[in-house]
Amino acid sequence: MADRSTQARSGGRKYRSKKQRPCDSCRSRKTQCKILDGDLACELCKRLNRSCTFVLQPLRKERPTCVQGGAPKPQQHRLDNGQGAQMSSPDLDNSITTTQIPSTWQNGVHTYDLGSPSNILAIEWSSMDFSLGGFDQNQPPSTNRVTESGLEGQIVRQVEQHNGGNGAYTLESVPPIDDISPSYTNSSMERMNGDPNPDVSGDEHDLDRFIQGLWDRRESNHAFDWPHEFSIDSRRGYSNQVIGLSGESDPFLLRYHRYNINDTYPMFRLDFRNIMGDEKLQPPAENSTLGGLPLPVGYIPIQFVMTDENICQDDLETAEAMFSGCKTELEDLGLLKSLVPVDLGARLLNLYVRFVHPRFPVLSVNDFKNLEDYCCVGLPIGIQAAVFALAAPFIFLDDELSVSKGYLQLSTTELWSIAHRSYLRCTRTSHLSSLQLCLLLLQMPPRNFAVAEPPSTWALSCSALSLAESLGVNLDPSAWRLPANEMRLRKRLWWLTYVQHTWHALLLGRPSHLNDDNWAVSELTKDDFDLNEQLDEETNEYVNLQIPILIALCSLSTIAAEVLSRLFTLKAARGSPSLDAILARAQSLRARIETWRQTLPVLSAKLSTLDDDDLEQCAALRLSHLTLEILIYRALLRHLSYQTISPDEGTRELVSTIFENTYICSKLGTEIISSLKPRHFANFWPQYARYQLCYISSLILLSFAQSPTTGIAHQNKALLGKWRNTLRAQARAWPLARLATMRLDAVFWKGLSAVIHGTGPDSPAMSLLKEQDLRVSGDRVSQ
Repeated sequence: MADRSTQARSGGRKYRSKKQRPCDSCRSRKTQCKILDGDLACELCKRLNRSCTFVLQPLRKERPTCVQGGAPKPQQHRLDNGQGAQMSSPDLDNSITTTQIPSTWQNGVHTYDLGSPSNILAIEWSSMDFSLGGFDQNQPPSTNRVTESGLEGQIVRQVEQHNGGNGAYTLESVPPIDDISPSYTNSSMERMNGDPNPDVSGDEHDLDRFIQGLWDRRESNHAFDWPHEFSIDSRRGYSNQVIGLSGESDPFLLRYHRYNINDTYPMFRLDFRNIMGDEKLQPPAENSTLGGLPLPVGYIPIQFVMTDENICQDDLETAEAMFSGCKTELEDLGLLKSLVPVDLGARLLNLYVRFVHPRFPVLSVNDFKNLEDYCCVGLPIGIQAAVFALAAPFIFLDDELSVSKGYLQLSTTELWSIAHRSYLRCTRTSHLSSLQLCLLLLQMPPRNFAVAEPPSTWALSCSALSLAESLGVNLDPSAWRLPANEMRLRKRLWWLTYVQHTWHALLLGRPSHLNDDNWAVSELTKDDFDLNEQLDEETNEYVNLQIPILIALCSLSTIAAEVLSRLFTLKAARGSPSLDAILARAQSLRARIETWRQTLPVLSAKLSTLDDDDLEQCAALRLSHLTLEILIYRALLRHLSYQTISPDEGTRELVSTIFENTYICSKLGTEIISSLKPRHFANFWPQYARYQLCYISSLILLSFAQSPTTGIAHQNKALLGKWRNTLRAQARAWPLARLATMRLDAVFWKGLSAVIHGTGPDSPAMSLLKEQDLRVSGDRVSQ
């Protein structure tokens, strides 16, 4: 209060006075703190409606002590709790990255059994038949961090630049320190002016203490609020969804993006909103040091995707059409008969049985008999509408329909509307047909293949699981007193529900609602599939070929569920701060995957040995397998950016092997997709496959951003260009590739430097981009 009374008498605090302390807000802005007579708060705090406090201690710079010869001696940075770590510059000749080595390596080389088949570093990539060029291990290292010192100086200097270079500025020209987003401590003022390389100087130790003080202030329940501009849900015209850890957009890659002053990375009709951009604002671990930038315990980057609702108009129109049509089941039946006459319906049913049912056997032989001639006894009319809609894309494979419907295409919008209305009706009762219809609706293609799924898709997936549990499908019926065909159907329905829910949870970045303690259904066998004697020999042969593929997919889905639970749940991410822990989990997962790959020859064979028939049979399954490999490497790479890797040879080999296998995995994905032909696109693919293509892009980008050497960065950038060309070529004939193509085109449209900005100006990836830009500029000048 002495400070307040003194200032009140004088009408204000003298600038830079050490006797009269400014309040916390005025100190953070370096503005004059004025407290008038009789007031308890300064003019600034009253104007901002804030508490005028004197909580933060003055920031004092520790001058470096001089040693003999006058050279300053580096100071040792320590936390307030007394624990610290020596800050030393990296060895430019030996270190390949500036991430921190786990504690188990600090006293020697950590050894692994590289000969173990389950070791993530000794993967038996028998499906790869290409050589890997050597990496340039002699490139100079770089820091993975952006200069963060001198935060207050950044604010003043950047505001001056923002106001045209003059020294005067108003309080409205810069947000108050309490309103500054967490990511401001990374490079907020760089983002304000779009300058990727600001000239910032200052004492980093001051920043550490400042951040620690800000955290203490938050912990003391001090009044703390963000302005309206930072609201997520109040942004008009934009929908928002949180980005999950396992989603196609990697949160650990998005943290490197160059966000603007409102913590937003704007793109065309789709923005990324950063929520917790700086790990320093997380409570540090007891044995950590802010100066060494370890990964704090529990640190998980959180972003939201903000979608312009204009691109969702197709889905909104579809939803409105669903409820503007018929009101009863009989009315929908009449509408269905008018849309699909009996002769057309018979041909569509044959197409469904031939191309969809072998890969997605959600219906039984008895169901097909009931669907003939619109005799839907015991089945909702929506099942027949969904069957016709799913068969419509294969009309060109029917000799008659390819001509008769060549000029007037069958519209599937009304068919899907009938199916949705029927689903709402049939869920009021409990029958297996309700679950069958729900699973069929999950196969509905999007109206716009370049737009991501709305939240209703995940809700429908959860509804399928809820229906399955309500109907007891999650229980093994093998010993029940039921007809054999019903027992077979119940087992297939559970495993199809399990597959759909698991992959939607994994690819949409959502927590799985499956609990291994609450289901007990034995694995599928060949005896669990119906044999349709009415089918021709060719179709029956195709069905028999797909049975082992579907069984393998169910088995792979159990591994996918374990990958999600052990690497990408909140508990797993918060409880595994070391690379050691992730390696141990990855090795056990790799052991399961390797065992699974040996179950079928088409899974363990090299890509070059597979002919078109083999790819037609297993392309979707191999893409799903590759997705799990990518997720394992994503989990490993996220722990290679905040730790300091030791320069010893053992650690160099470990890190190099991880990046090498990451590159091989990405290259394999590129080759698998480039080897697909139009005949493969004509097959029935699960709709979530379009997300799986995005994972190849995210892995290459993450590996490029965190490249420890310029040689590895150059290799990943070249692969990224090749993958982009592959996507662009395949998307012309394959709608499922359009989402991944749009995502990657947006990266190049914004510029790679904006995507990996947070890696720091001296990182190998940023250095490579600068070098290439200078080369291009030089070529233009010479011309």
